[in-house]
Amino acid sequence: MKVIVMKKYKKHIFICEHVGDKKSSKVGCGKLGGKEIKIKFKKRISKLGLTESIRVNSSGCLGACKHGPVAVVYPKGTWYGNIKLEDVEKIIKSDLLNSKAVKELEIKNVK
Repeated sequence: MKVIVMKKYKKHIFICEHVGDKKSSKVGCGKLGGKEIKIKFKKRISKLGLTESIRVNSSGCLGACKHGPVAVVYPKGTWYGNIKLEDVEKIIKSDLLNSKAVKELEIKNVK
């Protein structure tokens, strides 16, 4: 029997790239820059040499469309909304590296 060992990341950030559907009036995070934000996170994490400890992933709809673009950082479960490209560095330095939420971007009571 072959044993597969999975590496465990210290932090995991999911960035919504959902584009919405034609039947809904909601604008998805993907149309608000979610994809570009994810790409910037990936590039910065790679450039900083942190790909072994921090994982950056796309996600489908996270259900907080009115706050889009949205991301969530685990294991703490901190939600961020209305993210702009210029916010990526703040989230990396404050939350991903120092476990301190970026208060002005944080979404509370996400449902």
